[in-house]
Amino acid sequence: MIKKVFACVTLIGLISISTFTIAQNKADIDNRLYDKFSKKEVNALSASELDYWTFYIENSFQIVDIPKEKPDAVPAVVSLKSLDKKDINVFKLGFKPHAVARDYFRIEGTDKMVIVLPQSEIDQLFKARSN
Repeated sequence: MIKKVFACVTLIGLISISTFTIAQNKADIDNRLYDKFSKKEVNALSASELDYWTFYIENSFQIVDIPKEKPDAVPAVVSLKSLDKKDINVFKLGFKPHAVARDYFRIEGTDKMVIVLPQSEIDQLFKARSN
C-alpha cells in the first residue's frame, strides 16, 4: 500500500515537473518565430526544435564592417531599423541560407553588411553550442 502511494506521488510529481518545463519553454517563445510558423505549428514544435529555431533567429547571420579596401564589393542592400540582433527578424527580411554559400547585404546608410550564413555553418554552430 505504501509503495502504491509513493509510486502515485512520484508519478504526479514527474508529471507536474514535465508540464511546468513544457509550459516554461512555450512561454519563452521568440515572437519572430510566428513570421515563419503558424501558432499551431509553433505549439507543435518539440523542445529541441524550438531550441534550434530560437538559436537560428539570432545566429543565422552576422553583422560586420565592410572591408575598407572593398567598399563596393557588396552591391545588394538591406534596410534595417536597428543593428541589434534581437531586433532583426530574418524571416521578415527573407534571409534564406544556401547549403554552403554565404550571402552578403550592405546595410543601408552604414559601412556595415549582413552576412547570411550557409545552412551547413548554422548547423555546425548549433551542434557546437549544444556540446
